[in-house]
Amino acid sequence: MALLGPKEQEIVRERLSNLVRDVELVLFTDTSTLIAPGKEPCLYCKETKQLLEELAALSDRLHLVVYDLATPEGKEKAKEYRVEDPPTLILREKGSEAINLRYRGIPAGYEFASLLEDIEMLGRDGHGLPENVVQELNNLPEEVVLQVFVTPTCPYCPQAVRTAHRMAYASPKVWGEMIEANEFPELSSRYHIHGVPDTIVNHGKERILGAQPLSQFLQAIRKAVGVSA
Repeated sequence: MALLGPKEQEIVRERLSNLVRDVELVLFTDTSTLIAPGKEPCLYCKETKQLLEELAALSDRLHLVVYDLATPEGKEKAKEYRVEDPPTLILREKGSEAINLRYRGIPAGYEFASLLEDIEMLGRDGHGLPENVVQELNNLPEEVVLQVFVTPTCPYCPQAVRTAHRMAYASPKVWGEMIEANEFPELSSRYHIHGVPDTIVNHGKERILGAQPLSQFLQAIRKAVGVSA
């Protein structure tokens, strides 16, 4: 059974018809059913792969690449791309080597809107950030990791995800990652996630609660890396 119905397909196809650049979707999945200490079967790998296959079929500008962590090649690529858990999706312009704009978990519910907006950003619109912000991000003294915890039913989460992903697209110094909180309970517990969106900066040095404006993200980043405005 298709995850996107005929009406949804029509709407998405129309949105994707205006892309002017090719976009690559790199998915890390895991078909293994092996249960071992510290390893559970991937809950939504199958559904994530199906969703992206249906999406890629709606535009010649979308190119889906799939790596399976159950294979030696998939494990090697996961190390190269710094992928920790399946399903992980990396978005980038086709031909780019960027690996810093990503989703950990299925981009379902409200996060499907984030995915479409990211594709439009990469394939047509650009990040839209002011040049002074881009310069500030590029001049950061160290890499910044923004982990945005979300749930599919949260209507405010896409705003936080989009801010993190715009920054990641604008600068290689920033890693922007959506994390579906329910799919990764250990990670959510580690950072004491009690509500979403909740953005963890540099693995707990700072956090941004709620769908805050760009200025709040910049302030938290500055604090995390120890620079002044």
